[in-house]
Amino acid sequence: MHKLSINTPQNVKFEYNLASLGSRIIAFAIDYFIIMCYAIMVYYMVSRLGLFNTSDPWLTAGVYMLILLPAFFYPFLMETFFNGQTIGKMIMRTKVVKIDGTRASIYQYFIRWVCSIVDIFLCAGALGISSIIATKHAQRIGDIAADTTVISTKQNMVLQQTLFAEITQEYTVTFPQVMRLSDKDANTIKDIYKKGYERKDYNIILALSNKLVELLDVKPQMRPEEFIDVVIKDYYYTFRDR
Repeated sequence: MHKLSINTPQNVKFEYNLASLGSRIIAFAIDYFIIMCYAIMVYYMVSRLGLFNTSDPWLTAGVYMLILLPAFFYPFLMETFFNGQTIGKMIMRTKVVKIDGTRASIYQYFIRWVCSIVDIFLCAGALGISSIIATKHAQRIGDIAADTTVISTKQNMVLQQTLFAEITQEYTVTFPQVMRLSDKDANTIKDIYKKGYERKDYNIILALSNKLVELLDVKPQMRPEEFIDVVIKDYYYTFRDR
């Protein structure tokens, strides 16, 4: 699977798994199945109201198109209000991000949506698929224009395996101050740490590290993510027999 690598100002490397072509196509199919179901439902409602029997066809067409507007703007609105995800992307666990891994802007979502007319609809998706295959960051024309890409949000098991690996009997506690923490504190720290990595948001990790420095009253001579990892391991080792 292709990856998008980002280095933070603290020289910490995050890797994003780019969404596969198959998952993007399935997400698109799910979204437009939803749109088609909505259009059929609207047609049925308008028919039940008897608007298709009116002598003014323009009125009927106008009402029908007005009610269909949410479906027309569906991809743009969903990505804007749901952090780069539509229902299809939520199901397939993918989302749109800026090429640097951060959240895209409303303007970028809009550019992607407008460009879908060209790279998806005018050429039956051929141009978009070709662009995704050919470009380094799996970008369709809309992504290139908006400086975005689509990543997989499936959890990276590497972090989980290293963070929660079995602590051996030879393990040495680095920060005995972890005695000050409760089980609730430790679980909260673990959850926030995992969330920071899953979101590829180093600011979360940095803020958590600063809070732990203050709480434990220590001065770690290591990078924030290493410090948090050691604190979690220290805690679980200290209370392993409890």
